[in-house]
Amino acid sequence: MEKSKTILALTIDLLANGAFNHLQDDDITAMHHLLLRLNEPLTTVQQNLLLTFWNHAAITNIPFPLLYRCNTILQQLGRSPLEEHADNLEYF
Repeated sequence: MEKSKTILALTIDLLANGAFNHLQDDDITAMHHLLLRLNEPLTTVQQNLLLTFWNHAAITNIPFPLLYRCNTILQQLGRSPLEEHADNLEYF
């Protein structure tokens, strides 16, 4: 699967698994609207925007296979894995 499709699919999976439930309703709504407007293939800017959302994911209830796939993508892109962001639940 193309990397941009994978990032989009994993973002949707994170959202579906409640990784962003701790965020304010306006932030979650903004994410939903963004996801609806995106067209594949994603641009680099769009991919980076989605990956920025990942920095705000609460990983405590994310199934391990999903967390593993997300961290694999992040490591391939030279980014920190989601575990390192667990204590950094800052709001947008």
